[in-house]
Amino acid sequence: MTPDFRYHVASLSALFLALGIGILVGTAFVGTKVVDRQTTAVNRLTRETIELRKETHEREQTEKTLQDALSLLVKDALTGKTVLVVQVGSGREAAEQAQKALELAGAMVERETVADDDGTELASRSDLPRLVVLAGGESEEQAQRRDLPLLKALQNTGVRTVAVELYETPASLIPLWSSAADATVDCVNRATGWLALIVALKGENGNLGLKTGAITPPLESLVKPTPTPLPSPTPEP
Repeated sequence: MTPDFRYHVASLSALFLALGIGILVGTAFVGTKVVDRQTTAVNRLTRETIELRKETHEREQTEKTLQDALSLLVKDALTGKTVLVVQVGSGREAAEQAQKALELAGAMVERETVADDDGTELASRSDLPRLVVLAGGESEEQAQRRDLPLLKALQNTGVRTVAVELYETPASLIPLWSSAADATVDCVNRATGWLALIVALKGENGNLGLKTGAITPPLESLVKPTPTPLPSPTPEP
């Protein structure tokens, strides 16, 4: 069960218990009408809790089914491609999730970590892969100071960049990243996020994922050839 649904179920259960206690106390001190209202509220919350648990179970089953199907959906989608995964700050889990998705699709994965500096020197690598994933997400201040300069520097070299974060990230950095990345993924630790990352690297632009404003990754992109980014422009003598 995912943390967000656990929170809702726990909240409803606590409220259910409080109202139940209220009914017991109320029968001794208040009239029947108040008790009847509390009983009606408890019954309504009971139905809502059952429905929420059912919905949570259905979502978990859908996630499991999609995870089981991933190996078939993305098989060889990135075979022969080298992808650089850049972990920014404390984004280790996001980077690891991205690496697993890429390896499942047949990509060769390289890893780099950028801590507190802006990391723009990374874009000057002579052997820089043409597909780069920025993984992390800490704060808007750090994104402004470190992530955006790095994404823009990579963009200037002509590489294709995709920025990814975890679904549970408290403050999403997708709106900031999207100004400099070719595509973004807001749920890289979900099966949908793995699909979104792969189709993004294969040429799908925009904000992909599960959060408000994101679009569902189009599966037809999996059968399209991965575009080859243009080489960086050569300065005139």
